[in-house]
Amino acid sequence: MNQVDRIIPPALRAVPRERQAARHLALLAGLTAASAPLLAMLYHLLGFDAAGMVVFTGATVMLVAPFTLNAGFSLASARNLFIAALYALKVWLALNLGGIGAPTVSWFILCPMIALLLGGARPGLAWTGIVVATLFGLFIAEHSGVTMQAFPVSDPALLDLASNIGLVVLASVIVVLASNSSAGIERRAR
Repeated sequence: MNQVDRIIPPALRAVPRERQAARHLALLAGLTAASAPLLAMLYHLLGFDAAGMVVFTGATVMLVAPFTLNAGFSLASARNLFIAALYALKVWLALNLGGIGAPTVSWFILCPMIALLLGGARPGLAWTGIVVATLFGLFIAEHSGVTMQAFPVSDPALLDLASNIGLVVLASVIVVLASNSSAGIERRAR
């Protein structure tokens, strides 16, 4: 954690709960940096290079989020920057992969999960509301005759497989981080 702590301002390192949230943000940004090239390559192989470029754009913003802490951004602002970039990426993918039935729609769950991990109940519930409203919006748009682009990928089943595996892995990482945080808080309370 020493390398991660180097990007966290001293004021945040002094408060255990904020230090933990900033560390988690940095670790999630690192996972994003590692996975973005793989996702971009997958979309390239599936014939949808535009999606790969959007993945890189979203990942760049997500990667920058923990570094904004040293630029004077609050932890809440950095957290919301990270989540908003993920959210925008998922909205774009949903709109370009078939709407409410897109294989990437299930990834919206990461927005409230990350908000809960990094900020607690209030931001988690706020992002839950945003995601639920977005899902309703996609559903209503589709049923109102708005045409969502069909799957422009060469192998939709491969995209489904990769999407589901990726979601399971990232959701598991978030739950492990959350459970480790809880265990650490309990140990400090004793």
